[in-house]
Amino acid sequence: MGPAANAQEAAAQFKQAMRAFAGAVTIITSSHASHRYGMTATAVCSVSADPPTLLVCINRATSTHGAIARSGVYCVNVLRYEDRELSAIFSGVQKGEGRFRAGEWLRLATGAPVLASALVSFDCRVAARHDHGTHSVFFGAVEALRIGAKGKPLLYANGQYAKLAALHHGEPLPEGLDYWGY
Repeated sequence: MGPAANAQEAAAQFKQAMRAFAGAVTIITSSHASHRYGMTATAVCSVSADPPTLLVCINRATSTHGAIARSGVYCVNVLRYEDRELSAIFSGVQKGEGRFRAGEWLRLATGAPVLASALVSFDCRVAARHDHGTHSVFFGAVEALRIGAKGKPLLYANGQYAKLAALHHGEPLPEGLDYWGY
């Protein structure tokens, strides 16, 4: 097996291993030249509380990446478990502006689309960008946030949507996550 085959095998193993990471499902949005862009993602992480900063990892081949790179703004909308369909829509079921026909969309400080039903939305301005491999890591200074009504987050693990299951002290450890097999 040559170097290319080894690299492909390593990438396939890495993707399989990453399925073990349970992550909150988000819709990352941006706006540029009067057009809205968005995609479903789990590659989001807090960086700092002082100053409030989030990072997102976006494939450079996506239109959302181009919009963030040009506008310098993005919003991270954390989905509720009831928003599975929105996640699917922004994962490719719909394209372009058609994605925004579902849900109610607002704007905060940066002008990036904010999902009204999100658990929380972080409205960010790009503070730094680092390119690595196929992706860019955008560090976003949080300019505004909108906290929605309480609810359970939509999770993604092992290739499936899931919802959070509470663990009570003293009870046996359950399977952990309720999977939908969506």
